Amino acid sequence: MKQRWTIVRMAWLALTVGMLIALAGCKQPAETIPPPQPYAGPTATSGPGETAPTPQDALPPTVAADKDALAAKVNGGPLYLIDYQKQVDEWESAFLAQNAQLSEQERQEMLIQGRRQVLDVMIEQLLIEQAASRQGVAISDAEVESVIARDIEENGGQDQFNAWLQDNNWTYEEYKSRQRSMMIASQMFEQVTKDVPTEAEQVHARHILVANEQEARDLLAQLQDGADFAELARENSLDPSTKESGGDLGFFPRGTLVVPEVEDVAFSLSVGQVSDVVHSAMGYHIVQVVERSEGMTLTEESWQALREVTFRDWVSDLWANAQIDVLIAV
Repeated sequence: MKQRWTIVRMAWLALTVGMLIALAGCKQPAETIPPPQPYAGPTATSGPGETAPTPQDALPPTVAADKDALAAKVNGGPLYLIDYQKQVDEWESAFLAQNAQLSEQERQEMLIQGRRQVLDVMIEQLLIEQAASRQGVAISDAEVESVIARDIEENGGQDQFNAWLQDNNWTYEEYKSRQRSMMIASQMFEQVTKDVPTEAEQVHARHILVANEQEARDLLAQLQDGADFAELARENSLDPSTKESGGDLGFFPRGTLVVPEVEDVAFSLSVGQVSDVVHSAMGYHIVQVVERSEGMTLTEESWQALREVTFRDWVSDLWANAQIDVLIAV
């Protein structure tokens, strides 16, 4: 039986694990409404008002923390070192269990990156909660406890829940706190994205992705000589999410592709037109527009992607206007 409290723990772990996985395809991954959890944001070192840690402030993640010691201050609000260390330990345990095949150097590089991103997630959650407070959004103890009580009843009962807490080194209050944080983030997501439209201008495009410019230009020459775009994509494209469908990206509105360079070019082309070679961090693309629509009902996937973009932009504004003081070396 899938236990709700396991989902709570894995939701937090998935935040930092997910930030370390590069997207291999060009389209946004299909998702329903995002889990009630904070989104990945800029690294902690990017805060506009950040104070760099001095040597006497710098503490490695493994140092035992005084309960009042701080990892960071966010707009003056405390982010406790002991909480940071606990979440780092959880993330590292999950990461190492899932990545035994990595070399020692790769593991160390990823662990360093992961520790920094754990802190980013915690800073971001605090930013979201501060924004919620300013807007009068709050989750009462009764609401949190009602959700927990329901989950306990539906997933094995109190004894099983208590055993899970012990196995995962969580107290009830820690579980309750993380549940509340997830509920607040979920409520803010709904509030921020409530006006996202269900119709938008969209293009239906396809693309070919290759590793170097010369290969892309050779393929472009073939297309200009009459070669079939879909067939060349199936034979040559490095994008696993669209290769088998002939590079088909389907219909999409602005703001929903992982690669903005491809999106920008697609919206600039006429129906049937093939682009020049387009360079991105993923490689070299050729784009063709198949259809256009000035006002088309969004698919559930595209609508959710637009909501996520809207929320990410809102969170980015929180980062840009925050005073973040990182007090540890990560």
